[in-house]
This record gives sequence, C-alpha cells and structure tokens, in this order.
Amino acid sequence: MTNTSICQWVNPVLYLSGYSIIAPIGFIMNSIALCLFVFVNKLRSPTIVYMKNLATADLLLACTIPLKIYTYMVDPSQVKTDVQLWICNITGSFLLLNMYGSIFLLTCISLDRYLAVCFPLRSRYFRQKASWICAGVWVLNIISCVVNVSKGVSHSNRSCLDGHPTVVIMVGPTVGAIGFGFLLPLGIMMISSVAMLRSMTQSQVVQTGLVNKVKVIRMLATNVIIFLLCFFPYHMVLFLFHFMDKCLLEEPYRITLLAACCNTVLDPLTYYFTTETIKNVAPMSIGTLSTDTHHCARESIGGSNGTFGSNKYELSTDHSRGYV
Repeated sequence: MTNTSICQWVNPVLYLSGYSIIAPIGFIMNSIALCLFVFVNKLRSPTIVYMKNLATADLLLACTIPLKIYTYMVDPSQVKTDVQLWICNITGSFLLLNMYGSIFLLTCISLDRYLAVCFPLRSRYFRQKASWICAGVWVLNIISCVVNVSKGVSHSNRSCLDGHPTVVIMVGPTVGAIGFGFLLPLGIMMISSVAMLRSMTQSQVVQTGLVNKVKVIRMLATNVIIFLLCFFPYHMVLFLFHFMDKCLLEEPYRITLLAACCNTVLDPLTYYFTTETIKNVAPMSIGTLSTDTHHCARESIGGSNGTFGSNKYELSTDHSRGYV
C-alpha cells in the first residue's frame, strides 16, 4: 500500500458525484442569472454590476469543473504525464480565481448594500465606480493565481493529482489567503450586516410596513451563513496544514475544496433569485407588472442621515436614476 493510498481514504466516487452535480446546476443557474443581468434593462444598479461579475466567475468555475472531474478519474498508481499535471494546475488556478473572486465580490455586494442603506447620498459617487472595483478584483485575483501556480511549479509539484498542491503549505500564501482573502472580507460582511440591522431599528419604512424586516434579517443571516459554510472549512484546513500531519489533512482538504465550489450553486440562490430586484423588475421587463417606482423601498435603501429609509424623496429618485 502506497503512502498516497494511506492518506486518501475517501472513495473518489464521492468527489466525482459532487462535482458532477455542481457543474451542470451551476452552469444553468449562473447562465440564467447572467442573461437577466445583461439583457434586462431595468437591472443597472451598482449591486447588479457586482452580481454580473460574480455570475461570470461562477460560470467560469462551472465550465472548469469537468477538468477537475478528470483529475479524479486518473489512476493514482499511474505515472503522471506533464499534460495531466498542466491540467491539474490550470484547474487549481481557476478554482482559486473563483473562490477568492466570489469572496471579494460578495464582500463588495454587502458593502454596497450598507452604503446604499446608511449613506445613499454621500456614497453615490463611490458606488458608481463599481465597474472599476470589479476590474481591480479580477486583476488582483489573476495576479495572485499566477504567482501561486508559478510557485507550485517551481517547487516541482508533481503531487497535484495525488493530494494538496505545494502552495497550500507555504507560510506566505497561507497568511495572505486566510488574512486578506477570508478574515478581512468576513469582517466587512459582519460589520455591514450589523450596521444595516441597527439602521433598521430607526427605519420609518420598516415601521410603516414598506420593508419586511424579517425578510431582510433572513437575507443577511443567510448570506453570512452560506459564506461561512463554503469558505470557513477550507481556510481552517489551510491553517491546520502548518500544525498537523499533512497526510491526515489530505482528504479534509479535498472535501473542503468541494464545499467551497458549492458557492457556484448557492450564489444564485442567495443573491439573484431571492432578491426583490429579480422578483419584481424581471417580470416588469416583460410587461407583467406595473412600473410603480414606490417598490424601491423594498430594495433596502435609506435616508442620508444614516437611518434606514428616513427620506422618502431619496427612495424614489435613487431608484429611478439607477443608484439602488
């Protein structure tokens, strides 16, 4: 029995099944979401810009997953070819690109919602720069992925198909991934969510029933919970790689990576099809609903003095100008 077989005690069928389910569902759902964002003229807010990029990142992952499935179909006892290692490295780079792209874009969405709720006028100029912020996220992710992959190749990483890539046990990339790639975005999401909840306690639109407080709380809680379920286990394993036997963490690494890939399916559920924008604006685009601009209160927009919905004029004008 080889060392590889000792470290890998989970049947590869589990991973094959998981990725085989994620790939088609993620492709279909993100394709639908991306079509809505591109072709529905009503969907033009800064938040939608982030969602377009998030759907694109998830769609790229769904298209790359078949290569990941191939890596699990390779016989562990077989001598790995350079082509197989190249496929494994490319797949790993796309997984990293999607994971941290999703993390940063989800953080941008939470921050954008917070600014729109608490500082709708003062944050208007900053929020209009959403396209440039997304471009920065893509550039940062691509550079990070190229650096990480090049480091793995330079260390003669021929274990890509057998276990974890070399880069995950390097101190520098691990500190950057956990600190900048997970803890900082999580902190921003938590602070933004708490600030929105505090603003709702002084909200006039909540008190008058124009905004469903329970729905907003459920949305915020769901976003944070899914963020933790998808990304916390993976980064915990990265941390443990520096303190525990690497062999014991081979399968937890693979399992948590599969869990992280589930975000390509969960992102459309939590950010696209459960929002009032998709439920109300998309039907209006095909003429099934009236164009009543007062529904913008349901888009979680508040007044300029930091309270949730304290200025009714801003509710209507911000929505009509596409700031929401």
